[in-house]
Amino acid sequence: MNHPNQGLESTGNNISVRFLPLFVVFVLFSSCISIFAQNEKVFYGGFAFAGNASEIGRNYPVAAKLSASEPESTNFFESQARTFFKEHARSFSKLDLQFGLARPGDTPLVLAVALTDEKVLREQLGSFHKLVIQLGFELLILDFRTMEVAVSRPIYIEFIDASRESFSDDDVVARMRKMIWGEGSQLFTAILEKSVDFQIRGKNQSTLQIRTVSIGEKALPFLPDAYRQSTNTYAQAIAQQFGALLAGKAGLAMLPYAKDALNSKMSLRFADASMLQFKIPPPTFAVDVDLKGYKKILDKSTPAEALWLYGAFLGIRVYEPEFNKVFFDAPVKFGVPKVVPSSQQTVDEFPIVSEALQGAFLEAIQQMQKDKNCSTKVLNKCKL
Repeated sequence: MNHPNQGLESTGNNISVRFLPLFVVFVLFSSCISIFAQNEKVFYGGFAFAGNASEIGRNYPVAAKLSASEPESTNFFESQARTFFKEHARSFSKLDLQFGLARPGDTPLVLAVALTDEKVLREQLGSFHKLVIQLGFELLILDFRTMEVAVSRPIYIEFIDASRESFSDDDVVARMRKMIWGEGSQLFTAILEKSVDFQIRGKNQSTLQIRTVSIGEKALPFLPDAYRQSTNTYAQAIAQQFGALLAGKAGLAMLPYAKDALNSKMSLRFADASMLQFKIPPPTFAVDVDLKGYKKILDKSTPAEALWLYGAFLGIRVYEPEFNKVFFDAPVKFGVPKVVPSSQQTVDEFPIVSEALQGAFLEAIQQMQKDKNCSTKVLNKCKL
């Protein structure tokens, strides 16, 4: 990955850095470069881990182990990403995706994909062992002239498995590999779905950001231990999932979720070991998500089985942060049924409430789109 005073030069599956005196050139040409024009050149920049380099092993332990499992000359994530983008460059029809060396006067815009969140949940339920892997990514266009995030599309993927044997660390690494490996993987299928409408936002186009996520006490009993002990990690997953659905369903120009609104910067460590920091610009509009809680009620029962209804309850607020002008503020709820045989001793409730939560997110998006005030004054202004 390269700073504006560097060029990108491809050498096989790796990116080598060539230092060129481009920074001054970019500054001099900045007034005549339309950095937010459709079909402008965008250079492929690579795969990155979000966060400080010293924290990667702690924040992404499985992904770091997967990367280290490859030969020393190969970076698993970068080689997979580069192969995919080169083979599917034409799928990004609203970008002029380039590979190779950035020359003086070229666009300072760079396409990258970053891993922003890794969650691995291992639980034992009766005689079965359960594994859940949740990964959050950001598909990014980075502006090296201003060192800002220009466009972001969140991506959320999940893998669930169960076994009578416990899952070893090597098992978890193997499952994550399947989520990433090849163009038919969960990750690259999700990116390909977003390729058609992924583009540079217009100069006067507004942006939207998931600003805050709060977790109510009534949600805690339904969460795995890892999330109960650290609700901030669950908030990150919620922001990633809702942002991915909102961007996909409404086709919006999004900015990445920042855990700390006071520290609105995104640190990225790329495959060539370069460490760069990009500012997340203030959004035009923001969304606050309040997960008030989950609830279950017994609908009916027989000697053979019981029918339970699980519900997710949200509060969604859409507003303009600068003046705190509210455009949408409404409660949202969604329920899903679950039949439990009388012989079943334990019930894994987290997947059930997760399904209810996704339903509540989709219901919220529909309400936002149907609300004339929110749709006209916010969503339409943020469309890509």
